[in-house]
Amino acid sequence: MVFPLSENIILAVIFAFSTAILTATFQTIARKGRTYGNAATGVVIGLIINSPILLVYSFLSWEPHWFNMKAIGLFIATGFAATGFGRFLLYFSIHKLGVAITSPLLSSIPLFTGLMAVGVLGETPELNVWLATILIVIGCVFITLKQESSGNWDLKYIWVPFASVLSYSVASIFRKMGLNILPEPLLGSTITYIAGLFLVLFICLFMKEENKPDFRNKSAWFFYGFVGLINMLSLVSRWTSTSYADLTIVTPLFATSGFFALVISKFLLRNDEHVTIWSFIGTVLIVSGGAIITWNLFSG
Repeated sequence: MVFPLSENIILAVIFAFSTAILTATFQTIARKGRTYGNAATGVVIGLIINSPILLVYSFLSWEPHWFNMKAIGLFIATGFAATGFGRFLLYFSIHKLGVAITSPLLSSIPLFTGLMAVGVLGETPELNVWLATILIVIGCVFITLKQESSGNWDLKYIWVPFASVLSYSVASIFRKMGLNILPEPLLGSTITYIAGLFLVLFICLFMKEENKPDFRNKSAWFFYGFVGLINMLSLVSRWTSTSYADLTIVTPLFATSGFFALVISKFLLRNDEHVTIWSFIGTVLIVSGGAIITWNLFSG
């Protein structure tokens, strides 16, 4: 499908790259939070502190036609898949594997999302879109090649980011289906955030004591609240971008977060984050895939 250089496409690209930058920033800063608490602590505090912001904004912006049960149901399902399972697994992966490994692996989302978008939503991406996704997959394979300089990440945890990928891919389908019915990114973001919070709290009931959230550290509330704010902004930006274009277009652009995360982590995580030649090459391939799609949009 060839898209004209329209206002919608321009906005989709702007919000897609904004999402990538915000996501990379969130992932890198979250890595610093290991001293404040475990993954569950970061997820829950971030959701608790920032949920009221979205709730108040949505309440003040409420329109009667927003009350669409089918769309709301899809937004809730998105929250369970992404903000719940996906986000929790993302935090866990960052803590166990690091940003330089987690972020590029998450960039395989366009492949899974693209296949689902074709099968479920009937999207018809061009050949160069599939070429871009193949480059992304090859890049992901490269950064999974463990080297001695890869830091302290453990191969037994490599399934965690892929589980997060699956959760986010399914969520992307639900998100687009909901927006096709009710194109209100702000409302969708709010509902997914609240749904995700309830799911995470429910999951915590069945976790081992050492893995449950610990709210006693006051500094954790400030740190994870700030990190959660960045992630919330990336969520709203992701919803907005998705409302303007097909998933097979915007999702690969989100994947450029791997490049930004690699750069940011190199400067902010010098002591505990080791960027290998494999992770660098892999990220370059991922960025190349996103660049192909962007070039096609602005030259088509």
